[in-house]
Amino acid sequence: MPEIKLLFLTTKADDLHYVGVTRKLVQSTIFLLAALLVYFVLTQKFPISGDDYAYTYQATLFASGKLYARDPLYDLGHPLHGCIATNCIMDYHGHRFSVYPPGWPALLAVGTALGVPWLVNPLLGAVLCFLILTYIERRMDKKLVNVAWLLVTSCLFFVFYSASTRNHVATALFIFAAFLFFDEAEQSPQRARPWLFVAGALLGYSSLIRYIDWIPLGVWIGISLLRRGRVAELVAFAVGFLLLAVGNLLYDMLLCGNPLTVPAALSGPSTVAGMHAHLAISPIGFVRTAVRLVNLIWIFPPVLLLFVFLGRYRPTPKAEMYLALFLMNIGIYFFYPWGNGGPGPRYLLAYFPFLLLAMVDLYRWICDEKRTRARQLWTLGMITLVIGNLIFTGLEAHTMYWRRDIERTVQQAEAGKRIIFLKTGTYQTRADDLTRNPPVLSNAENLYLNWCDQSARDAFLILFPGRKIFVYEYPAHLLPYIPAKNLRTL
Repeated sequence: MPEIKLLFLTTKADDLHYVGVTRKLVQSTIFLLAALLVYFVLTQKFPISGDDYAYTYQATLFASGKLYARDPLYDLGHPLHGCIATNCIMDYHGHRFSVYPPGWPALLAVGTALGVPWLVNPLLGAVLCFLILTYIERRMDKKLVNVAWLLVTSCLFFVFYSASTRNHVATALFIFAAFLFFDEAEQSPQRARPWLFVAGALLGYSSLIRYIDWIPLGVWIGISLLRRGRVAELVAFAVGFLLLAVGNLLYDMLLCGNPLTVPAALSGPSTVAGMHAHLAISPIGFVRTAVRLVNLIWIFPPVLLLFVFLGRYRPTPKAEMYLALFLMNIGIYFFYPWGNGGPGPRYLLAYFPFLLLAMVDLYRWICDEKRTRARQLWTLGMITLVIGNLIFTGLEAHTMYWRRDIERTVQQAEAGKRIIFLKTGTYQTRADDLTRNPPVLSNAENLYLNWCDQSARDAFLILFPGRKIFVYEYPAHLLPYIPAKNLRTL
């Protein structure tokens, strides 16, 4: 009889575990479908910005086994270079490549090789969602899983970036996965070294995706181990990190000829791209940080509850760690004052999962307190979360519709290969953010060029004969281009 009873209890526990896993898989699948809906319906497969184009461009090169594209026009000194200059792309001695690190394009290249680059980020976002829910179930309380899922899926900002081809969600996934291995090392000291080695390797790869986002968690783990005298574990963590992080130096050496020169710095320190390649201490950092925090409050209003309940809320030690990591992320980007990082607070996305965990712990405290007013404030926070993100989505849908004006306008032109000179950009987008051509220019069905001077435009036409030539001007103007008279005789 005891054996039968034990078997019954074991079977029941297994069934509950199966139900729990199935539920989290369903919830993560819903997140995946939401991201695909944004990609196919809201943005309609149009690259959100030059960043997206630069990542897919480099992924295309990697998928074809190349580090860069070659063409004499890809030289800053070429007289016709101004016609094809593109934002977020570096042209250097006849080579063209993305200004960004290689980690994310390498992941995206897998989808490119399979013909589904648009599926990579939604899948990574769904995996991240699943890991967050699993961690909450194992380390916090399974009753909090649904609350966490509502926070994740209601934050359409998070879904929006999972639908893009930008690198923020991939960075968040690698950083959170590194945290999970660190957590396992803390729970199982006898197996700490292999877990910490893997945690270091994951953080090392995150540095191949975004240069500085690994720092908060890396510093936290390093200090935590050093303070307790766990030198051997710290060495295992550092070795795992360096084995992959050194890939940045090798990549820069192959592209730039100097392991300490990142691609964006090739244009010179005084240029916009050159400045963006460096951290700096500047009063502008206060302004940029304030703007990012305002964007955070707009996108994720429940965060204000942390201030409303300040002094009464008693976070767990782990919740204090979640908040500390997120605040360290904000602090790191204080030293990157070159942009607000919109739309939304995307520079804070890498540690957004930790803010979610802190908010889940806050909800746990509210439930334990059993105060009606506290619950009402939480409900109000969730309502404003939905409203704020619907407004965010509506504004982005409006932006993407008018940004796609160039796509709709060109589709109405005559069939055949075309050259389109961009006299203007589109809605909130400069012309040099739209000169998005494939690595081999002659393969472009539509060859997009900047509105350079008359002689350069006409000289460019000689290089690509037989194409229909148009001039685009926002909004929805596409007129035939009339070259110089002497061009017709060439």
